[in-house]
Amino acid sequence: MPETTLKLTAALVLPLLVVGSSLFVVEAATNDGVVVDRLLIVAPAAPGGGWDQTARAMQHALEREGLVRIVEVQNVAGAAGTIGLAQFIDAQRGNGAALLVTGLVMLGAIIWNESPVSLAQVTPVARLTGEFEVVAVPNGSPHRDMRSLVDALRASPGQVSWGGGSAGGSDHILAGLIASAVGIDPRRVNYIAFAGGGEAVAALLGGNVTAGVSGYSEFAPHIESGRLRALGISAPSRVPGTDVPTLVEQGLGIELTNWRGLVAPPGIGDDARLQLTALVERMSRSTTWRKTLADRGWSDSFQDGDAFGRYLDSERIRVARIVSRLRSPGGEGSRMGQRAFPAIVFAGAALVALMLVWRRGTSSTTRSPSNMRAVTIVGAGLVAFTALLEPLGFVLAAAMLFAIVARAFGGGWTAAIVGGLFSSMVYVAFTRGLGVTLPAGAIWSWIR
Repeated sequence: MPETTLKLTAALVLPLLVVGSSLFVVEAATNDGVVVDRLLIVAPAAPGGGWDQTARAMQHALEREGLVRIVEVQNVAGAAGTIGLAQFIDAQRGNGAALLVTGLVMLGAIIWNESPVSLAQVTPVARLTGEFEVVAVPNGSPHRDMRSLVDALRASPGQVSWGGGSAGGSDHILAGLIASAVGIDPRRVNYIAFAGGGEAVAALLGGNVTAGVSGYSEFAPHIESGRLRALGISAPSRVPGTDVPTLVEQGLGIELTNWRGLVAPPGIGDDARLQLTALVERMSRSTTWRKTLADRGWSDSFQDGDAFGRYLDSERIRVARIVSRLRSPGGEGSRMGQRAFPAIVFAGAALVALMLVWRRGTSSTTRSPSNMRAVTIVGAGLVAFTALLEPLGFVLAAAMLFAIVARAFGGGWTAAIVGGLFSSMVYVAFTRGLGVTLPAGAIWSWIR
């Protein structure tokens, strides 16, 4: 083939090959959903804590793996993440290139503080990690193990101070569970809440609290340096790479995982949500992220899409039940619940009174013994309701009360069934709709 022909062929074919190859690469990258120019990750806490560590570990993995060109991490501290959550909802609404780090701590704080914002207002993307909690003391502490700390707690609960993250968060929850496990009312726990993990660690190192509770990664450098002594970890079994005895093996029977996840702003479309989910999933399978999990002692708890949304709903109910046990006597339950629940009880008592008046007015002959018998039965039903509220739970105890009242006034099982349905509706409306904790019942909790 003449040289002129070869040059002409090359001049025509090579540009086509280059263009074709470029189009193929762009199409493949776009289809994988991994080409993102800029991404904002909001860590709703001060630098140094678990949320900040998660955000910056994501920043490193996404940029190193070439999944995002520029990742910006923004810290918004305050109120256990609820300030950051509120700003995120308002400022990033409809932004398909923004994520907020969240987790068990924020969920507990929302319930504890009766926050006007909630995770129901954002778009669930994925659960990322789980981290076990560690109880630690300064190296100079007289407590060498959990038994010594627990003995001091039993002797004088107020003299044992616990330092950790926000009130109602995972650190506070673990301190309350430990107290409960050894027969101490969780409301007597002397818990000192700090704005972030860095502040809590500083207070513990300075000897300002008896013991500290936090995720292992936040204490790890100080445990390895010998400045802190780890007494127990909330894992079900020993964690590889750590020499910390579990709370289970020390006889407390407590397991707790502080999960962390990601949510997107409200108002983003399905395409944006799917792209963010695919991006996070791709990162979670990357070599860089896997190394981060191993280095920090985080467990892989990846869960995306609707499954993560359902998990958030179930966690809200579970955490609300625990947080209600930690509240001080003066602040127990939500204020709305404190007003509404007595109102329902009063309305029920008023209904019984109206029924008695109606029965007396419609009877051709007043039968005082019959009326007194009905009142006695209703009174016994109220006593039984109060006694069985905790072991049976609100739904079963209320259904039983309805049945007793129905029988007292000559009603049949239809009234009891209606009462049971009504009780179930009240329970769902209060626990899920208003975030008010009503007793689920020890029997139900044991079954679960």
